[in-house]
Amino acid sequence: MAYVTAAVVLLGLLSLLNLALVYGVVRRLHTSDPALSGPGRGPDKVLGPGGAVAPFTALDTDGRQLTLDDLTEKLTVLFLAPWCAACQELLPLMAERAAAYGPERLWAVIEVDPAQEGGGVAEYVERLAPVARVVVVREGDELVEAFQLTGMPTYVEMGAGGIVASTGRTLPRRTDLVRAGH
Repeated sequence: MAYVTAAVVLLGLLSLLNLALVYGVVRRLHTSDPALSGPGRGPDKVLGPGGAVAPFTALDTDGRQLTLDDLTEKLTVLFLAPWCAACQELLPLMAERAAAYGPERLWAVIEVDPAQEGGGVAEYVERLAPVARVVVVREGDELVEAFQLTGMPTYVEMGAGGIVASTGRTLPRRTDLVRAGH
């Protein structure tokens, strides 16, 4: 009987140790990968809420200049790239949701891979130009650096004075905006 008791106690202790180790691994994963951190948390791939966007100048595909002063409250800036697998997968959804925003409330920033000539940029411009102001940039461009972008897909919703209000990965559905009544 003593052997059975010792075996049960030992098994219980091993189970507790296993539980503690699993808890530690899960906790470590959640702190190291923002995608696992739960709903409502923006990505650590861009300035976070309360961050100030640095000054920049950029040209949209219509040749109009964009600057820090153009970042108005409730404007959303969407960062995508043809070389980004998640962006390719989400492009149809992003284009559909972008229609609710309109060019006055949405910039679509498309990052080009210098190693690929064109590399799918035309499809992104074609799908997003009717519903957003499109800007094509290269890695390290002034606009990319102003937002401290390090990963995609990412969107940034602006607050007043060039301050980031919120961030995320997938462009949220906008039911509060009526396209005709911006």
